[in-house]
Amino acid sequence: MKKHLLVLTLALFVFGAQANNGNGKGEAEGPKPTNYKEVISQIEYPKVCQEKGIEGKVIVTLKVDETGKVINHEFGSYPCTDLRDAVKDAIKDLKFVPAKDANGNAIVGKIAVPVNFKLTI
Repeated sequence: MKKHLLVLTLALFVFGAQANNGNGKGEAEGPKPTNYKEVISQIEYPKVCQEKGIEGKVIVTLKVDETGKVINHEFGSYPCTDLRDAVKDAIKDLKFVPAKDANGNAIVGKIAVPVNFKLTI
């Protein structure tokens, strides 16, 4: 039986914008992905992980600039380096609507992106 990749598109955990002027005019908003499902669906399950039966969730926190471009990333958890690397190769293709401060101005923000790898029969 052949094992296939099942990538679950989990809810994105928004850590929120890094700035909030606290003037009560509104609330800061974190960056929002525009092509998450498309990019995540293109990730290939590494063969070595399939053969060893390795599954699990990779969580990467992305720093997104005022234009919606990913400027930094940090992996919080991952079951193995091969799964981490599969996600690392894909995140360069993610696009975002930038975070906004309470006044609606684009600012730098962070977002945690989970990718779940599950083997199926």
